[in-house]
Order: sequence, then C-alpha cells, then structure tokens
Amino acid sequence: MAVWLAQWLGPLLLVSLWGLSAPASLLRRLGEHIQQFQESSAQGLGLSLGPGAAALPKVGWLEQLLDPFNVSDRRSFLQIVLHSLGQKCLSFSRAETVAQLRSTEPQLSGVGDRQWLYQTCTEFGFYVTCENPRCPFSQLPALPSQLDLCEQVFGLSALSVAQAVAQTNSYYGGQTPGANQVLFVNGDTDPWHVLSVTQALGSSESTLLIRTGSHCLDMAPERPSDSPSLRLGRQNIFQQLQTWLKLAKESQIKGEV
Repeated sequence: MAVWLAQWLGPLLLVSLWGLSAPASLLRRLGEHIQQFQESSAQGLGLSLGPGAAALPKVGWLEQLLDPFNVSDRRSFLQIVLHSLGQKCLSFSRAETVAQLRSTEPQLSGVGDRQWLYQTCTEFGFYVTCENPRCPFSQLPALPSQLDLCEQVFGLSALSVAQAVAQTNSYYGGQTPGANQVLFVNGDTDPWHVLSVTQALGSSESTLLIRTGSHCLDMAPERPSDSPSLRLGRQNIFQQLQTWLKLAKESQIKGEV
C-alpha cells in the first residue's frame, strides 16, 4: 500500500511543481489524504506496509516547514516529501517514463502503471488534462501527449483508442447505462465526475454530486474535519441504501407467501 502511496504522490507533486505555484489548498489536501491513510492503518483496516516498502510520512510531516504551508520554497517542500517517501529524486524525463511503462519486469514502485495505461488505451480513455488558463496544475499533460503514450508503449494509434472508447460506451451504455438500483456518487472537484452519470435517469438510477468533494472522498472514513456537504452526502447514501434494502426485503417476503 505504501507503494501505491508513492505512485499517487509522485504525479501529484509533479503537476503541482510544474505549475506557476503550488496552492496552499493542495498541500492541505495532500496532508489530509495521508492522515486518512494513517488513521485507516491504525484502525486495522488492512492497509499495511509490504516488505521493503517505503515508510509512511510521519504525522505532522507537512507542518515541518518553518512557515506552515509555505509554498515559496519549492525545494524544501520537495525535499521533505522525498525524505518521507524514502526516495532520492522524482524524474521529469518523458523518455524514462516511457521506458518504465514499456518494461514488463516486476517492479517495486509504480505497480499498476503499465496495466492502468493499457486499460485506458484499450477501453475508456479517462485522460485528465488541465488546459484552462486558470488551471492551478501543469498544462503539459494535454490530450495528444496522453495518446502518444499509447502509441509509444503499446503501438496503439489515437484512432484505435477512440474506437475502443466508442465500443466501451456502446457496450455499457455510456452515460445512459440502463442500470437498476444504482446510485452514482461523485464529487464536483473530481475531474472524472464529468464522465459519470450526474443527472438522475429515474428512481432506480439516482445521482449524488457532493459539493467540494474530491475523488472517492465519500468512501474514506469519517473524520471531524469532514465538510457539511460530505456529511450530508453520506447521509443521503445511507438513506438510499436503506430504501432499496427495504424494498428488496418486502419483495422477498411477498415471494415467500
């Protein structure tokens, strides 16, 4: 699991450092996610470190800066994070990234990167870009560069990726999946929410968009710092599940009579 943490933290650091500035809100959110992971580990939820994995950052690691959440000294922030992850550096090299993705040898870091890329190239795309001039992150990973990886790593053209996405949407229904008793939960700050179902398609296909909610935030353990919108969102999820479970139980009882 610590390997996964390093895999997720690296790209997040790169996009923040490539931009004009790293907003304080990004650093706060980063600290919150790591704290959630630490709390989950302490509660015995099976989120443990594997043999040889880098140690998790210590509690309060983000506040080790002389000026809390000071983003003016990028080197000091980066050094703190690299030390916490047990790494010497984070590569900016596109060629090195391609070489690592091409490798089929087992690796201790970046586990799942190649598999995830293959799935995006052959099924659904899901490429996140930041092309708005007001975007706080790097604008370098634009769509063409994302598609180029499919060509460079797997020999798959942009046209084949588009065809694969169209086939996936046709098979699963895209944003009109025709599902039954499904609640589509998203956060409006999650870039992927635009690919989900965000408008209710009927009583059996409900939606919930959590204001200021990030990716999968509703699935994290409850914390005192949770926003009111997140708390309300969890209540709505619970109530919807209670309704459907009640209907299922009533239907079962009727079937037994």
